[in-house]
Amino acid sequence: MFCMGRMSTVRDDQVFSAVGARLAANGAITLQTVVAETGVSVGSLYHRYGSREGLLALTWLDAVRAFQAQFLAALESEGDDAGVHAALATPQFCRRERQRAIVLSCCRAAEFYSSATPHHLQQDISRVNKAAAAAIRRYARRTGYTLEACRLGLVAFPLAAVRLYLPSRPPPKTLDAYVSAAFWSAVETG
Repeated sequence: MFCMGRMSTVRDDQVFSAVGARLAANGAITLQTVVAETGVSVGSLYHRYGSREGLLALTWLDAVRAFQAQFLAALESEGDDAGVHAALATPQFCRRERQRAIVLSCCRAAEFYSSATPHHLQQDISRVNKAAAAAIRRYARRTGYTLEACRLGLVAFPLAAVRLYLPSRPPPKTLDAYVSAAFWSAVETG
């Protein structure tokens, strides 16, 4: 006799959104808070994510992978405007994927992973971070811009700009002109 397992009622997007919102608001999260926000039982959270540390790391990985897909595609594209498109990925992502953006822009990475994070997730996080850093280095070499100017124009300035709005509201479309100008100012000055 074939027996199908029960379908999971845990929705990662709902759980990850609750984690990001609580961390942005309170700077801390407990599984009981996630239970209260989502209605998912503590047992289901442990079954799905393994531990509180696993949940936090997976929340971070979900958000950073979604963002980097857009950012890296823009950065590695051909054309003179690849860098500005990559810089604009930040405010665009914040408007399109607000809950994930809150995780990345309103919380510190240290809130999502530490030495207590399961080893395989630490390795995944390291790979994701190294891939982004390598892409920025390649872009700097390809364009002749300094690495510092690229880090400022591609990461620091766009992130600082969206933090003026999140988590309370998405950044307005008018912010894109400022992010674009900041990118060009950084790379042309550096």
